[in-house]
Amino acid sequence: MHKILWLLLLVPISLSAQVTITGRIVNTADKSPVADASVFLNNSVIGNKTLSDGSFRLFNVKNGKYDLVVSCVGYKAHHQDITVNNNNIVMSEIALVTSVTELSEVKIKLTKPEPAHRRNRFLRIFTSEFLGRTKNASICKILNPELLDFDYDEKSDKLKATSSDFLIIENKALGYRIKYLLVSFLADPRNEIVSYTGSSLFEAMTGSVEQEMIWKKKRVEAYRGSQMHFLRACIAYQVPEEGFTVRKVVRTPTVGRPPDSLINVKLKTFAITSGVASMANDSVRYWSKMAKQPRYDQTVADRVLKIDEYIKLTKQKGIYGFGYTDWLMINYLHWSNGSNEHSTFVTFNGPYAYFDSNGVVFTPESCLIEGYWGAKRMAELLPVDYELPEEMYSIRNLKTKKER
Repeated sequence: MHKILWLLLLVPISLSAQVTITGRIVNTADKSPVADASVFLNNSVIGNKTLSDGSFRLFNVKNGKYDLVVSCVGYKAHHQDITVNNNNIVMSEIALVTSVTELSEVKIKLTKPEPAHRRNRFLRIFTSEFLGRTKNASICKILNPELLDFDYDEKSDKLKATSSDFLIIENKALGYRIKYLLVSFLADPRNEIVSYTGSSLFEAMTGSVEQEMIWKKKRVEAYRGSQMHFLRACIAYQVPEEGFTVRKVVRTPTVGRPPDSLINVKLKTFAITSGVASMANDSVRYWSKMAKQPRYDQTVADRVLKIDEYIKLTKQKGIYGFGYTDWLMINYLHWSNGSNEHSTFVTFNGPYAYFDSNGVVFTPESCLIEGYWGAKRMAELLPVDYELPEEMYSIRNLKTKKER
Protein backbone atom coordinates (compact mmCIF):
# COMPACT_ATOMS: atom_id res chain seq x y z
CA MET A 1 0.00 0.00 0.00
CA HIS A 2 2.66 2.49 1.01
CA LYS A 3 4.97 1.61 -1.89
CA ILE A 4 2.16 2.07 -4.43
CA LEU A 5 1.10 5.38 -2.88
CA TRP A 6 4.71 6.57 -2.81
CA LEU A 7 5.03 6.04 -6.57
CA LEU A 8 1.75 7.81 -7.28
CA LEU A 9 2.62 10.80 -5.13
CA LEU A 10 6.12 11.12 -6.50
CA VAL A 11 4.91 11.64 -10.09
CA PRO A 12 3.85 15.33 -9.72
CA ILE A 13 7.37 16.30 -8.62
CA SER A 14 9.64 14.17 -10.75
CA LEU A 15 7.66 14.20 -14.00
CA SER A 16 6.13 17.68 -13.87
CA ALA A 17 6.11 19.54 -17.18
CA GLN A 18 7.36 23.07 -17.73
CA VAL A 19 4.22 24.96 -18.67
CA THR A 20 3.71 28.24 -20.57
CA ILE A 21 0.98 30.69 -19.52
CA THR A 22 -0.22 33.31 -22.03
CA GLY A 23 -2.84 36.05 -21.84
CA ARG A 24 -3.70 39.69 -22.49
CA ILE A 25 -4.24 42.67 -20.19
CA VAL A 26 -6.69 45.45 -21.09
CA ASN A 27 -8.31 48.52 -19.53
CA THR A 28 -11.78 47.84 -18.15
CA ALA A 29 -13.20 51.14 -19.42
CA ASP A 30 -12.43 50.94 -23.14
CA LYS A 31 -10.76 47.53 -23.58
CA SER A 32 -7.55 49.21 -24.76
CA PRO A 33 -4.36 47.20 -24.18
CA VAL A 34 -2.31 47.88 -21.04
CA ALA A 35 1.39 47.88 -21.90
CA ASP A 36 4.36 47.48 -19.52
CA ALA A 37 2.27 45.91 -16.75
CA SER A 38 4.04 43.47 -14.43
CA VAL A 39 2.58 39.96 -14.61
CA PHE A 40 4.04 37.40 -12.23
CA LEU A 41 3.34 34.35 -10.09
CA ASN A 42 3.43 35.43 -6.46
CA ASN A 43 6.52 34.33 -4.47
CA SER A 44 8.16 32.77 -7.52
CA VAL A 45 10.87 33.60 -10.07
CA ILE A 46 8.31 33.61 -12.91
CA GLY A 47 7.37 37.05 -14.20
CA ASN A 48 7.27 39.26 -17.29
CA LYS A 49 6.03 42.57 -18.71
CA THR A 50 3.11 43.03 -21.12
CA LEU A 51 3.89 44.11 -24.69
CA SER A 52 2.36 47.09 -26.53
CA ASP A 53 -0.70 44.98 -27.40
CA GLY A 54 -1.18 43.99 -23.74
CA SER A 55 -0.09 40.39 -24.29
CA PHE A 56 2.18 38.47 -21.92
CA ARG A 57 3.86 35.10 -21.76
CA LEU A 58 5.21 33.28 -18.68
CA PHE A 59 7.65 30.45 -19.35
CA ASN A 60 8.85 27.33 -17.49
CA VAL A 61 6.08 27.20 -14.88
CA LYS A 62 6.12 24.16 -12.59
CA ASN A 63 2.95 22.34 -11.62
CA GLY A 64 1.20 23.82 -8.61
CA LYS A 65 -1.35 26.33 -7.42
CA TYR A 66 -0.36 30.00 -7.83
CA ASP A 67 -1.56 33.52 -7.20
CA LEU A 68 -1.15 35.29 -10.54
CA VAL A 69 -0.61 39.01 -9.94
CA VAL A 70 -0.94 41.89 -12.40
CA SER A 71 0.40 45.26 -11.23
CA CYS A 72 0.59 48.54 -13.14
CA VAL A 73 0.84 52.20 -12.11
CA GLY A 74 -2.61 53.82 -12.17
CA TYR A 75 -4.48 50.51 -11.82
CA LYS A 76 -5.63 48.36 -8.95
CA ALA A 77 -3.58 45.19 -8.53
CA HIS A 78 -5.29 42.11 -9.96
CA HIS A 79 -5.04 38.71 -8.27
CA GLN A 80 -6.21 35.44 -9.77
CA ASP A 81 -5.80 31.85 -8.56
CA ILE A 82 -4.41 29.54 -11.20
CA THR A 83 -3.62 25.83 -11.06
CA VAL A 84 -0.94 24.41 -13.35
CA ASN A 85 -1.09 20.71 -14.16
CA ASN A 86 1.18 19.75 -17.09
CA ASN A 87 -0.78 21.61 -19.82
CA ASN A 88 -0.08 25.05 -21.31
CA ILE A 89 -2.63 27.67 -20.25
CA VAL A 90 -4.26 30.37 -22.38
CA MET A 91 -6.00 32.75 -19.98
CA SER A 92 -9.13 34.73 -20.60
CA GLU A 93 -8.63 38.45 -21.11
CA ILE A 94 -7.83 40.25 -17.83
CA ALA A 95 -9.36 43.72 -17.40
CA LEU A 96 -7.68 46.13 -14.97
CA VAL A 97 -9.61 48.74 -13.02
CA THR A 98 -8.14 52.23 -12.69
CA SER A 99 -7.26 53.38 -9.18
CA VAL A 100 -8.18 57.05 -9.66
CA THR A 101 -9.62 58.56 -6.46
CA GLU A 102 -12.63 60.83 -6.85
CA LEU A 103 -11.95 64.41 -5.79
CA SER A 104 -15.04 64.38 -3.57
CA GLU A 105 -13.49 61.61 -1.50
CA VAL A 106 -10.20 63.40 -0.94
CA LYS A 107 -9.75 64.94 2.49
CA ILE A 108 -6.77 67.20 2.86
CA LYS A 109 -5.21 66.93 6.29
CA LEU A 110 -2.24 69.12 7.19
CA THR A 111 0.16 67.20 9.41
CA LYS A 112 3.69 67.81 10.52
CA PRO A 113 6.29 65.58 8.89
CA GLU A 114 7.17 62.53 10.99
CA PRO A 115 10.31 63.36 13.04
CA ALA A 116 13.35 61.60 11.63
CA HIS A 117 14.17 59.79 14.87
CA ARG A 118 10.62 58.35 15.08
CA ARG A 119 10.64 57.17 11.47
CA ASN A 120 14.08 55.63 11.96
CA ARG A 121 12.77 53.75 15.00
CA PHE A 122 9.76 52.49 13.03
CA LEU A 123 12.05 51.45 10.18
CA ARG A 124 14.28 49.49 12.59
CA ILE A 125 11.25 47.65 13.99
CA PHE A 126 9.89 46.94 10.52
CA THR A 127 13.24 45.73 9.18
CA SER A 128 13.82 43.47 12.18
CA GLU A 129 10.39 41.84 12.00
CA PHE A 130 10.09 41.73 8.19
CA LEU A 131 13.59 40.54 7.28
CA GLY A 132 14.27 38.68 10.54
CA ARG A 133 17.13 38.62 13.04
CA THR A 134 19.23 35.81 11.58
CA LYS A 135 22.73 35.90 10.13
CA ASN A 136 21.19 35.98 6.66
CA ALA A 137 19.04 38.98 7.65
CA SER A 138 22.14 40.95 8.63
CA ILE A 139 23.25 41.05 4.98
CA CYS A 140 19.75 41.55 3.57
CA LYS A 141 18.78 45.14 2.71
CA ILE A 142 15.72 47.13 1.63
CA LEU A 143 17.04 49.45 -1.08
CA ASN A 144 14.11 51.90 -1.17
CA PRO A 145 12.72 52.21 2.40
CA GLU A 146 11.39 55.70 1.57
CA LEU A 147 8.38 53.99 -0.04
CA LEU A 148 7.20 52.74 3.35
CA ASP A 149 4.32 54.51 5.09
CA PHE A 150 4.04 53.94 8.87
CA ASP A 151 1.08 54.23 11.22
CA TYR A 152 1.87 53.92 14.94
CA ASP A 153 -0.68 53.79 17.76
CA GLU A 154 0.82 54.96 21.06
CA LYS A 155 -1.88 53.42 23.26
CA SER A 156 -1.78 49.93 21.80
CA ASP A 157 1.93 50.03 20.82
CA LYS A 158 0.97 48.66 17.39
CA LEU A 159 2.97 49.53 14.30
CA LYS A 160 1.38 49.22 10.85
CA ALA A 161 3.02 49.75 7.47
CA THR A 162 2.24 49.72 3.74
CA SER A 163 4.27 50.54 0.63
CA SER A 164 3.25 52.84 -2.22
CA ASP A 165 5.12 50.69 -4.75
CA PHE A 166 7.34 47.62 -4.87
CA LEU A 167 10.00 47.43 -2.17
CA ILE A 168 13.30 46.25 -3.63
CA ILE A 169 15.00 43.78 -1.29
CA GLU A 170 18.55 42.67 -1.93
CA ASN A 171 19.24 39.35 -0.25
CA LYS A 172 22.99 38.90 -0.52
CA ALA A 173 22.80 35.78 1.67
CA LEU A 174 20.69 33.69 -0.75
CA GLY A 175 21.44 35.62 -3.94
CA TYR A 176 17.99 37.00 -4.73
CA ARG A 177 16.67 40.45 -5.57
CA ILE A 178 13.03 40.54 -4.48
CA LYS A 179 10.30 42.94 -5.57
CA TYR A 180 7.75 43.04 -2.75
CA LEU A 181 4.47 44.98 -2.89
CA LEU A 182 3.54 45.33 0.78
CA VAL A 183 -0.23 45.35 1.34
CA SER A 184 -0.21 45.22 5.14
CA PHE A 185 2.20 44.87 8.05
CA LEU A 186 1.43 44.66 11.77
CA ALA A 187 3.82 44.45 14.71
CA ASP A 188 1.90 44.01 17.96
CA PRO A 189 4.50 43.30 20.69
CA ARG A 190 1.98 43.18 23.55
CA ASN A 191 0.23 40.20 21.99
CA GLU A 192 3.42 38.86 20.36
CA ILE A 193 1.90 39.09 16.87
CA VAL A 194 3.76 39.87 13.67
CA SER A 195 1.95 39.55 10.35
CA TYR A 196 2.44 40.86 6.84
CA THR A 197 0.83 40.30 3.46
CA GLY A 198 1.94 41.22 -0.03
CA SER A 199 3.08 39.98 -3.42
CA SER A 200 6.66 39.19 -4.37
CA LEU A 201 8.73 38.35 -7.43
CA PHE A 202 12.17 36.75 -7.05
CA GLU A 203 15.08 37.38 -9.41
CA ALA A 204 18.30 35.39 -9.09
CA MET A 205 21.33 37.67 -8.70
CA THR A 206 24.44 37.15 -10.80
CA GLY A 207 27.94 36.98 -9.36
CA SER A 208 31.31 35.31 -9.70
CA VAL A 209 31.56 31.52 -9.95
CA GLU A 210 32.62 31.40 -6.31
CA GLN A 211 29.72 33.64 -5.22
CA GLU A 212 27.21 31.58 -7.19
CA MET A 213 28.43 28.45 -5.43
CA ILE A 214 28.04 30.11 -2.02
CA TRP A 215 24.47 31.19 -2.86
CA LYS A 216 23.67 27.69 -4.06
CA LYS A 217 24.90 26.22 -0.77
CA LYS A 218 23.03 28.82 1.30
CA ARG A 219 19.78 28.10 -0.55
CA VAL A 220 20.14 24.39 0.21
CA GLU A 221 20.70 25.24 3.88
CA ALA A 222 17.59 27.45 3.91
CA TYR A 223 15.57 24.67 2.27
CA ARG A 224 16.59 21.86 4.62
CA GLY A 225 14.14 21.50 7.46
CA SER A 226 11.83 24.19 6.06
CA GLN A 227 8.07 23.92 5.73
CA MET A 228 8.49 23.53 1.97
CA HIS A 229 10.97 20.68 2.50
CA PHE A 230 8.64 18.91 4.92
CA LEU A 231 5.52 19.19 2.74
CA ARG A 232 7.40 18.01 -0.35
CA ALA A 233 8.64 15.05 1.71
CA CYS A 234 5.00 14.32 2.57
CA ILE A 235 4.01 14.39 -1.10
CA ALA A 236 6.85 12.00 -1.96
CA TYR A 237 6.01 9.80 1.04
CA GLN A 238 9.58 10.18 2.32
CA VAL A 239 9.08 11.95 5.66
CA PRO A 240 11.48 9.83 7.76
CA GLU A 241 13.93 9.43 4.84
CA GLU A 242 14.17 13.25 4.63
CA GLY A 243 14.91 13.49 8.36
CA PHE A 244 11.51 14.53 9.78
CA THR A 245 9.54 13.05 12.67
CA VAL A 246 5.99 14.07 13.58
CA ARG A 247 4.49 13.55 17.04
CA LYS A 248 1.30 14.47 18.83
CA VAL A 249 1.52 17.18 21.51
CA VAL A 250 -1.00 17.77 24.29
CA ARG A 251 -0.92 21.30 25.72
CA THR A 252 -2.67 22.74 28.76
CA PRO A 253 -2.34 26.37 29.97
CA THR A 254 0.11 26.79 32.85
CA VAL A 255 -1.87 27.09 36.08
CA GLY A 256 -1.56 30.55 37.64
CA ARG A 257 0.10 32.25 34.65
CA PRO A 258 -1.82 35.34 33.46
CA PRO A 259 -2.42 35.78 29.71
CA ASP A 260 0.32 37.49 27.67
CA SER A 261 -1.90 40.46 26.87
CA LEU A 262 -2.27 41.29 30.59
CA ILE A 263 1.43 40.70 31.33
CA ASN A 264 2.53 43.06 28.54
CA VAL A 265 0.11 45.81 29.66
CA LYS A 266 1.29 45.55 33.28
CA LEU A 267 4.95 45.59 32.32
CA LYS A 268 4.54 48.73 30.23
CA THR A 269 2.42 50.46 32.90
CA PHE A 270 4.80 49.82 35.78
CA ALA A 271 7.91 50.49 33.66
CA ILE A 272 6.67 54.05 33.11
CA THR A 273 6.26 54.63 36.87
CA SER A 274 9.22 52.55 38.03
CA GLY A 275 11.20 55.64 39.01
CA VAL A 276 8.42 56.95 41.25
CA ALA A 277 8.12 54.33 43.94
CA SER A 278 9.77 51.10 45.05
CA MET A 279 6.35 49.42 44.89
CA ALA A 280 6.36 49.95 41.11
CA ASN A 281 9.80 48.31 40.91
CA ASP A 282 8.46 45.32 42.82
CA SER A 283 5.57 45.13 40.35
CA VAL A 284 7.95 45.17 37.39
CA ARG A 285 9.93 42.29 38.91
CA TYR A 286 6.72 40.34 39.60
CA TRP A 287 5.32 40.72 36.07
CA SER A 288 8.72 40.00 34.54
CA LYS A 289 8.75 36.75 36.48
CA MET A 290 5.26 35.95 35.17
CA ALA A 291 6.43 36.61 31.60
CA LYS A 292 9.26 34.07 31.96
CA GLN A 293 6.91 31.27 33.01
CA PRO A 294 6.10 28.83 30.21
CA ARG A 295 2.69 29.44 28.64
CA TYR A 296 1.84 25.76 28.50
CA ASP A 297 2.44 22.47 30.19
CA GLN A 298 2.91 20.08 27.31
CA THR A 299 3.35 16.38 26.82
CA VAL A 300 4.95 14.99 23.67
CA ALA A 301 3.87 11.48 22.67
CA ASP A 302 6.57 8.87 22.14
CA ARG A 303 4.91 7.38 19.07
CA VAL A 304 5.89 8.85 15.70
CA LEU A 305 2.77 9.50 13.64
CA LYS A 306 2.26 7.88 10.25
CA ILE A 307 1.86 10.20 7.28
CA ASP A 308 -1.72 9.03 6.69
CA GLU A 309 -2.65 10.49 10.10
CA TYR A 310 -1.94 14.10 9.10
CA ILE A 311 -1.84 14.21 5.27
CA LYS A 312 -4.91 13.81 3.08
CA LEU A 313 -5.24 13.38 -0.67
CA THR A 314 -7.95 15.66 -2.09
CA LYS A 315 -10.18 15.21 -5.14
CA GLN A 316 -8.29 18.02 -6.90
CA LYS A 317 -5.10 16.75 -8.54
CA GLY A 318 -1.95 18.29 -7.06
CA ILE A 319 -3.72 19.64 -3.95
CA TYR A 320 -3.21 18.06 -0.51
CA GLY A 321 -4.58 18.52 2.99
CA PHE A 322 -2.41 18.86 6.12
CA GLY A 323 -4.26 18.58 9.43
CA TYR A 324 -4.60 16.99 12.86
CA THR A 325 -6.93 17.33 15.86
CA ASP A 326 -4.15 18.15 18.37
CA TRP A 327 -0.89 20.08 18.27
CA LEU A 328 1.88 18.55 16.17
CA MET A 329 5.59 18.71 16.91
CA ILE A 330 7.72 18.38 13.78
CA ASN A 331 11.42 17.69 14.36
CA TYR A 332 14.09 17.78 11.70
CA LEU A 333 17.12 15.52 12.03
CA HIS A 334 19.85 16.88 9.76
CA TRP A 335 20.76 14.00 7.46
CA SER A 336 24.42 15.00 7.04
CA ASN A 337 25.46 15.28 10.71
CA GLY A 338 22.67 13.61 12.67
CA SER A 339 21.96 16.69 14.82
CA ASN A 340 18.45 17.69 15.84
CA GLU A 341 18.28 21.05 14.07
CA HIS A 342 15.00 22.43 15.36
CA SER A 343 11.39 21.86 16.39
CA THR A 344 8.20 23.35 15.00
CA PHE A 345 4.75 23.27 16.60
CA VAL A 346 1.61 23.38 14.45
CA THR A 347 -2.07 23.56 15.33
CA PHE A 348 -5.02 23.94 12.98
CA ASN A 349 -7.95 26.37 12.95
CA GLY A 350 -9.96 24.01 10.76
CA PRO A 351 -9.81 20.40 9.57
CA TYR A 352 -6.98 21.04 7.10
CA ALA A 353 -4.47 23.52 5.74
CA TYR A 354 -4.21 22.97 1.99
CA PHE A 355 -0.98 22.94 0.00
CA ASP A 356 0.11 22.28 -3.58
CA SER A 357 2.68 20.10 -5.33
CA ASN A 358 5.38 22.73 -4.71
CA GLY A 359 4.97 22.22 -0.96
CA VAL A 360 3.38 25.64 -0.42
CA VAL A 361 0.39 26.22 1.88
CA PHE A 362 -2.11 28.49 0.12
CA THR A 363 -4.50 28.69 3.10
CA PRO A 364 -2.04 29.99 5.75
CA GLU A 365 -4.84 31.32 7.95
CA SER A 366 -5.93 27.72 8.62
CA CYS A 367 -2.93 26.89 10.82
CA LEU A 368 -0.86 28.45 13.61
CA ILE A 369 2.89 27.85 13.48
CA GLU A 370 5.36 28.30 16.35
CA GLY A 371 9.04 27.55 16.70
CA TYR A 372 11.49 27.30 13.81
CA TRP A 373 9.09 27.76 10.90
CA GLY A 374 7.27 30.56 12.71
CA ALA A 375 10.51 32.51 13.19
CA LYS A 376 11.40 32.48 9.49
CA ARG A 377 11.18 35.83 7.70
CA MET A 378 11.95 37.25 4.24
CA ALA A 379 15.72 36.77 4.58
CA GLU A 380 15.24 32.98 4.74
CA LEU A 381 12.50 32.77 2.11
CA LEU A 382 12.95 30.78 -1.09
CA PRO A 383 10.73 31.14 -4.17
CA VAL A 384 7.86 28.64 -4.27
CA ASP A 385 9.28 27.05 -7.42
CA TYR A 386 12.74 26.47 -5.90
CA GLU A 387 14.25 23.10 -6.74
CA LEU A 388 16.96 21.32 -4.78
CA PRO A 389 20.09 20.91 -6.99
CA GLU A 390 20.20 17.55 -8.71
CA GLU A 391 23.52 16.62 -7.11
CA MET A 392 21.97 17.05 -3.64
CA TYR A 393 19.34 14.44 -4.49
CA SER A 394 22.11 12.06 -5.59
CA ILE A 395 24.11 12.56 -2.37
CA ARG A 396 21.02 12.13 -0.19
CA ASN A 397 19.84 8.99 -2.02
CA LEU A 398 23.33 7.44 -1.79
CA LYS A 399 23.45 8.06 1.96
CA THR A 400 19.93 6.66 2.44
CA LYS A 401 20.87 3.46 0.61
CA LYS A 402 24.00 3.01 2.77
CA GLU A 403 21.98 3.46 5.96
CA ARG A 404 19.52 0.80 4.85
